[in-house]
Amino acid sequence: MAKYAPPSIWTDEFNTPSIESLRKLVINDAKKSFDKSISKIVGLENVTTDVKWYGECWYWTVAFMSDFLEEPLAILVPAEENLQIAAPLTHDFIEQLSTRRLKRFVRDGLELALPPHRTNWAVWSIPTPAAFEDVLPVIKSKQKYYEA
Repeated sequence: MAKYAPPSIWTDEFNTPSIESLRKLVINDAKKSFDKSISKIVGLENVTTDVKWYGECWYWTVAFMSDFLEEPLAILVPAEENLQIAAPLTHDFIEQLSTRRLKRFVRDGLELALPPHRTNWAVWSIPTPAAFEDVLPVIKSKQKYYEA
């Protein structure tokens, strides 16, 4: 008889994990990126963290909630081998964003939030702290854009 394997805490919709238990899922340098993401984004004014369920796509995430927005400023997706950060972005915000200085992978992530894609979520893989640092200016710009 096959043994029952319990679901991962990341995919178990009915049991809310802690941020620390989600951190344990990521591997190698992604742990450093996870820590840096939380410390830098929470370091922005009026931002708190919450663990939120995002269904079959992203499962449990660390959501960065801003006092200026109803939806998250960004979410951290602790996929075991592909730590990601995603942010819901409006077309108006992306149009005013200065993208010339952003790295190619950051601009590519922004394209996911524009037509012809049927979503307003930009998504980036951040396997290293340096990759997160490349995405951080977009998150900071979003916070400034909406607090005005």
